[in-house]
Amino acid sequence: MFCLEVRVKLKNRRPPFFPALIPGIALIGFLVSACSLTGTQTNNTSTGVTPTSTSRSHPVASQPTATGNLPPGTQLPENEVKPLTFNLTYKDTAMEQDIAQMYTPGSPAFHQFLTPDQVVQRYALSGALQQQVVDWLTQHGYTLDSTDSLHTSVKVHATVATIERTLNIKLKSFTVDGHTFFMQEGQPTLPQPVGALVSSVVGLDNFALPQFKPPFGLLAHAGSLAGNCSSYGAKGNLTRNNLAGAYQVNQLYQQGFQGQGMTIGVAEFGDTYNPQDLANYAACAGIATPQVQNIDVDGHLASGSGQGEAILDLELIAGLAPQAQILDYQTDGQSTSFAQSLVDVFNRVAVDHKVQVLSVSYGTYESSFSTSELAAVNQSLRTLAAEGISVFISSGDCGAFTQRLRDIAAVSFPASATYAIAVGGTHLQVNASNTRTSETAWGPGDDLPVCASNDWGSGGGVSQNPAFKLPSWQVGPGTTTHYDGSLAHVFLRPLGFDSPVIAPNGLRQVPDLAAAAFPNISIYYKGAWVNSGGTSAAAPIVAAGTLLVDQALQRQGKTMVGGVPEFYTLANHPGSRHPYTDITTGDNLFYNATPGWDYTTGWGTPNFNDILQIELGQ
Repeated sequence: MFCLEVRVKLKNRRPPFFPALIPGIALIGFLVSACSLTGTQTNNTSTGVTPTSTSRSHPVASQPTATGNLPPGTQLPENEVKPLTFNLTYKDTAMEQDIAQMYTPGSPAFHQFLTPDQVVQRYALSGALQQQVVDWLTQHGYTLDSTDSLHTSVKVHATVATIERTLNIKLKSFTVDGHTFFMQEGQPTLPQPVGALVSSVVGLDNFALPQFKPPFGLLAHAGSLAGNCSSYGAKGNLTRNNLAGAYQVNQLYQQGFQGQGMTIGVAEFGDTYNPQDLANYAACAGIATPQVQNIDVDGHLASGSGQGEAILDLELIAGLAPQAQILDYQTDGQSTSFAQSLVDVFNRVAVDHKVQVLSVSYGTYESSFSTSELAAVNQSLRTLAAEGISVFISSGDCGAFTQRLRDIAAVSFPASATYAIAVGGTHLQVNASNTRTSETAWGPGDDLPVCASNDWGSGGGVSQNPAFKLPSWQVGPGTTTHYDGSLAHVFLRPLGFDSPVIAPNGLRQVPDLAAAAFPNISIYYKGAWVNSGGTSAAAPIVAAGTLLVDQALQRQGKTMVGGVPEFYTLANHPGSRHPYTDITTGDNLFYNATPGWDYTTGWGTPNFNDILQIELGQ
């Protein structure tokens, strides 16, 4: 997440040499088995989905497209135990129509967000049908781990032999370019009638791995766990006060909003933190020791220094929303695949219904997930949008090339999901009065062929998942700016000279907005002050600011900001307020920062008090 700032001019770039890599192929996605309803949400009050009677099974999982044509795999031991998440069908069409109305100003349903009970009543399987899935699984050799009150999924575990027998597949291990993973061979299916109740099964591969690196900058200042605040913000590095001033968070402080009575979530996938580091940061930042509750989702994480990702998230959230309760939703990074962990965490957050905002600083390139995994994660995010929970997800730190190969365009997932709020990065500089003096797109990068240190800049671009259609709300100045990769030798796959990236392409575009990401942010880690950054910093910054806006709205009897469509409504607001500072300088090694929305910083960086005033006027 750290880098030297080097500007790369597209006109001087030459196409690099790429090793011959196996191109990925898209395989079969799952069939969504759900009844469709028409009309507005006021008509959707049935208590469950009735399965259609049919003798034919449907696919419940697919393979990651990036795996391509693999060498022969090795059969997994039959007695090896694997956890799986069986995702249950919802009334997809009805739910998506209702969510669209929730985010349409002037609609009777505008900002009428749902409780978990309302979600279940309107879109989920009945309790009896959920139990039918549980009964089938336990009768066929699976051990039940948990169900949830939203009827979103059934979590189980079973031996490889049981999984293969019941899903008609083989589970094999593969090693490609030093990466060992397992994956199913064959098309997983379920018999009817249970097949009509299950939309997908997640956990049949672990190909996708989250990309994150320790957030060390070039300058570290030795300290101690007991104190030494003299290096906090030294040499021009950004402090909480600098960030608060640049993004109008300090104006919310002046109105008495610091997160009192509010709860913010953060998701961690395998990275832990040292509470002493967090306490020392708080002491030097002049705030009370943060209230953090760790919540085990998949496995358990013991406290420790970790890789620096978790402490970065927590310190930035605590610094900007110092009186908020923080819920740290944790997975151990080993018990389940990354895709399964994403589904499990998002479902748990929706079931708990305790947070107003969730920050996620993890992701990897889109094609490392299967189409069924992409759909399952997006559906979990959809539930959070229906509940009005804002989910901010970092857009990646390898510029336009999240696959870490120069000139191979790829976006990061889950940031590219249609129900995510993707957060890009900037290079922010402020003066001694905490006033912004400069802010450009974060895009330093280097000329190496691999983004080894997450240092190529703000992730952005266009999705390549056909299911992530360009949302109706993703409109406004700049959203139609055209790019043709053939002119700059930027392609969709290695040696894919016949497949240049084209933007727009009719699919989801990211990011949606941005915040400070250049590694000049002061963080306390392993007993020392370090310079940190990346979009892993930008996401918690925006999440914390939005939480304070939510607090102010609640005090006035208003509903929360909510999901990603609201941030486009704000951008297209006709008033004199400026919800964003437009970033028009810099690039992410392919896409340029331009007036209006762009593929490097979205709409720009937030002005939280202006956002509050617009929301109060709606």
